[in-house]
Amino acid sequence: MKSITINNHPMSYVEAGDPAKRTILLLSGWAQDDRLFKTLIPELARDFHVIAPNYRGHDADQTLQGDFTGDDLVDDVGAFIKALDLKDFRLVSTSHGCWVNIGLCDRFGPDVLPRTVVIDWLMEPHDGFWQQLREGQDPEKFHIGRKSFFDEWIAATDNADVINHIQNEMTWFRGEMWIRACREIEKSYRKWGSPLKRMEALAAHPAIMHIYSQPLGEEYRKFQADYAANGHPWFIPTHIPGQTHFPTLESPVPVAAAIAGFYRD
Repeated sequence: MKSITINNHPMSYVEAGDPAKRTILLLSGWAQDDRLFKTLIPELARDFHVIAPNYRGHDADQTLQGDFTGDDLVDDVGAFIKALDLKDFRLVSTSHGCWVNIGLCDRFGPDVLPRTVVIDWLMEPHDGFWQQLREGQDPEKFHIGRKSFFDEWIAATDNADVINHIQNEMTWFRGEMWIRACREIEKSYRKWGSPLKRMEALAAHPAIMHIYSQPLGEEYRKFQADYAANGHPWFIPTHIPGQTHFPTLESPVPVAAAIAGFYRD
């Protein structure tokens, strides 16, 4: 584990692969860290230089120096890229870390980031999701909202890596981080309406691959395929068979293959 100070906060990170090759930056969601990618990193490191940075407040000591926002995470990762002097790099993000990804695409533009990968992003919010976010922001009830998410995520799986990540690695983060996460995630959905609307708002579009496993229903796959076919050719939905919202842990080999094929140019 390495560490660097960015915007007066420590950012720890793990690194693997040949630094002479193209760099892939792996961006987790809130209340997650590089452990989300523990099975994916070795697969990607065969073909790429891989770096998985941990956001401010997500280091081993959970160092907090006041409150922060999702926009701060975009600033931090941008400064991290500059500090490491990364030239030829691409992004892969998961869950609501995808807001950071698209924010960086907006900042750098398609000349620097002609392609990007988002994994397991909730494209259309639903009533139950809004309720979970509201409960998650209540200091007295955040554990109820969190448990609702966790129960939903592990209901259909016996994958040990997924269960451990949810029950042990994500719960390692203190309640204040979960409350902040739900606040910032809700702000993003309120501002943009949906990830699709956020991507549409980019001044110039990179090719965006969405890798996902759930929901399992065929209608969700059709919804994304129809969206791509009707005036959004830059959106590339890619279904990886699986039972959970954590394909990086459940299906690292096919996920790595999809990423490598997309970024091999």
